[in-house]
Order: sequence, then C-alpha cells, then structure tokens
Amino acid sequence: MARMTSYRHGVPSWNDVSSPDIERTAAFYCGLFGWEVTPDQGEEFGGYRIFTMNGDPVAGIGPANAGPPAWTTYVNVADADAAAARISAAGGSVVVPPMDLPGDNGRIAFGIDPSGGFFGVAQAGPNHFGAAVVNETGAVVWHELNARNLSAVLPFYDSIFGWTSAPMDGTPDGYQVISLAGRAIAGAMTMGDEFPAEVPTNWLPYFVVPNADAASQSAVELGGGVQVPPFDTPMGPMAVLVDPTGAVFAVAAMTQVDDPNDWPT
Repeated sequence: MARMTSYRHGVPSWNDVSSPDIERTAAFYCGLFGWEVTPDQGEEFGGYRIFTMNGDPVAGIGPANAGPPAWTTYVNVADADAAAARISAAGGSVVVPPMDLPGDNGRIAFGIDPSGGFFGVAQAGPNHFGAAVVNETGAVVWHELNARNLSAVLPFYDSIFGWTSAPMDGTPDGYQVISLAGRAIAGAMTMGDEFPAEVPTNWLPYFVVPNADAASQSAVELGGGVQVPPFDTPMGPMAVLVDPTGAVFAVAAMTQVDDPNDWPT
C-alpha cells in the first residue's frame, strides 16, 4: 500500500472534483471506486467534503460555483504565497489569491497557465497534507497535462515548480514525462484535432482500477459515461470517463505501480 505522510515541493498532492449536485456525484465515485464520503461539515467549509478509502483521504468534492464540473489537480508547495508570486511572474494569472483553509487544513491558491489551464497549489497544514493513499486500486496514480502547445506551456510550470520534461520513449505523438529531482511525477500530451476547439488546457487525473473495461461499464451503469473507450498502453489498459455531471477523469489498470516515496538518491 502506497501511503503518504507528506509531499515534496512540486509534487501533485491532491485532486478534487466540483459538482452542481454533490450527493449525486459522491454516489457515483463511491460506487465506482469503493470510496466513502465525509458528512457535510457545515457552512465554514462551504459544502466541501472528503472522499476516503479505509478511512484515509484520497480526494475531495465541492460545489461547482463559477465554472463547469471538473477535476482540479493541486501541486504541493512549500509556500503558497511565493508560488502565487511565481505564477504571475511567469505569465500566468492568479485567479484565487492564497487563502487559509478552515480547520488548519493548509493554505491554497488557484492559477491559470498562459494557455488557459486551471490548477491549484497547496501548502500543507497540520490537519491536511494531501492524499494519504496513492498508486493503488481506488487511488490516484497519475496526473496529465493536456495542452495544444506544450512547448509554450511547459516552461511556465518548470519555472514555478522546478520541473523538467522529456519525451517518453516509444511514443510517436511526443508524449512528455514531467520529472522532479530525477523522478517522474506527471505527464503531458499535445491536444490534437480530436479535442473540440473549445476545450482548454486541462489537468487529467488517473485512478487505478483492476479492469478498465469493467470500470467503463460501471461508470455507465452509475450514470456517467465513456469519453474514450479502453485502450492499451505500455503501462496497462486505460480509459477516459465522465461522471454524471460532466467532470472528466481517467482510469488505468496499471500493470505496475511504483512506490511514490522511493526517490532517487
């Protein structure tokens, strides 16, 4: 079991989904991944709730207030205020300035990259550092940046988080692997003509499932849908799914997952 107790600066540490119907969306993911969801914590938390697996936090869910239902990826940072300053300096926009979360759950900010991609930065607090379980069935395993012009947007993220990127071997479409301190932490893919013109740059979370075909069928039965049917990859079968209110995410039946705490020395 890949248990986390902290995250390095620059490593994606949390994902949450926004929804106009919290109960419906929560039921979908609990049915699909076997998650549980915490009760509504009251007005102080603005309707935000936590998905758990065997009591460990794995993701979050909150109201879709301004934009369409979507998953958001948060990158762990040592200092949310400093990260927000770097976002602006690198040509991005800070759309929600750094703010403290209630209950000593850390400090977050939201930014938009130069190509329109929305993301969050999260500074850990005493009561929340991110997902406690990753890289196993029901938990997040990968984070993927989808953009039309990677050469224009990757330097932005590199300057904020200290990332480097390089083409993945054996991928003719130029898929990029994003690394930090010599360890792969995310991927980046060029959005081709198969993406509608109105789709902006986005971050796509992948969750581990035992079987991509079975997960796709379950998603439909639970009221969601299949955006990209299961397809084979060197890492195992994958599929891109959509939940009942329109948020897009991916599943992966990984043939091998690594220990996220095993960093190069």
